[in-house]
Amino acid sequence: MSDNKTMLKTIALTLTTLLLSFSIHAKPNQVIQPISENAKTRFEIQQYDLAGEDKSQYRIFVAVPRTPAPAGGYPVLYLLDGNNTFPMAVNGYLPVNGDAPLIIAIGYPGDTAYNQEARTRDYTPAAPGEEFAKGGNAEDFFLFINQKLKPWASARYAIDMKRQTLSGHSFGGLFTLYTLFNHTDEFQHYVAASPSIWWGNGIVIPSRTPLLNTKPKSITITVGEFEEKPEPANAAKPEDPQRVKRKAERQQVTKARDLVATLKQQGNNVNFIMFAGKNHGTVIPDAVNTAVMVAGQ
Repeated sequence: MSDNKTMLKTIALTLTTLLLSFSIHAKPNQVIQPISENAKTRFEIQQYDLAGEDKSQYRIFVAVPRTPAPAGGYPVLYLLDGNNTFPMAVNGYLPVNGDAPLIIAIGYPGDTAYNQEARTRDYTPAAPGEEFAKGGNAEDFFLFINQKLKPWASARYAIDMKRQTLSGHSFGGLFTLYTLFNHTDEFQHYVAASPSIWWGNGIVIPSRTPLLNTKPKSITITVGEFEEKPEPANAAKPEDPQRVKRKAERQQVTKARDLVATLKQQGNNVNFIMFAGKNHGTVIPDAVNTAVMVAGQ
């Protein structure tokens, strides 16, 4: 009887471990890092809730530099997936990398790093096909930023309207490209990290030539080395074959590199950064730090 109980406990523990492992690999990490005490000496941290026109709820995280605003106002970084990226941005800022920007990060109410349903809805352009049916509100989300969030921020903070940066990762990178191609003049700098160009079979990229009617001051597109090719084999935990297949089909790195080449050919100031040894998840802190640096230059 005792042996049976031991066996059942062992089976239960094994199943629990497998389920936890599946959850970890199937979903993004929902753990939010705390804001460091050092960051609090450099920024005043604030938080607000705003509603969109369609009653969508957004949590706005603001980091105001403790240094006096320049004569023309602070450079400003609008950062997506704010629940997760805001702590990374304020913790990772280093004065040697440029001026501290005013950081306005857009997230969602709740204590998880990513609201998958909401970000899929907001960050993606409309596209035909069942696979893309849960997205498509990119234009409405842009209008929330442009018509509500920006005026709200300008009324409260000294902002340099000639030094505005937009940045996001994955679907957030896709939205950054959507805004770049459809509302170019609304930001001067764009940092699209690991953009999901595959969404809607590349619908975010305009069919017109040139891709941009006007040129922003800078465009930065970043990726991780292992976002497309398989990561080095790990004998204890080899990479899931389905994940390898999905990465190869989406061509995250190839499509980003091709887009950069086209934009450069058309005379834009565009930079391509590949972070060595990083995958789609582990590259996020590097991408956020890059956005903070771009915004402060």
